[in-house]
Amino acid sequence: MKKATAAVLLAGLVGLFSLAADVLSFKGEIVDNMCAAENKDNLADFLKTHTKECALMSECVASGYSIFADGKLHKFDQASNKKIEEFLRKPDSKLQVVVKAERVGKELKLVSIENQE
Repeated sequence: MKKATAAVLLAGLVGLFSLAADVLSFKGEIVDNMCAAENKDNLADFLKTHTKECALMSECVASGYSIFADGKLHKFDQASNKKIEEFLRKPDSKLQVVVKAERVGKELKLVSIENQE
């Protein structure tokens, strides 16, 4: 009986720790997934000329968003894409951002986003 109780408690603790995700910080550039895919071979150079207006075009918004940070492209989940679009629609927002996010599988779940200083 004691072994069964201990096993149940241990399983519960393991489950609890797996729910507590680490919040990661990224400093980079927001890019829509359509433009990122079309320019994957020279993405760093492309981002020097990519505009917020482009990222807000309807087909670009529909493709979702990623952040290009430390030479890697990190995609956001669908709920985060909506938040990023709302952020980009603010007049003072920029594509160069600092993002806090949780990794959920292969995607990021946005916690916060702000302009780089």
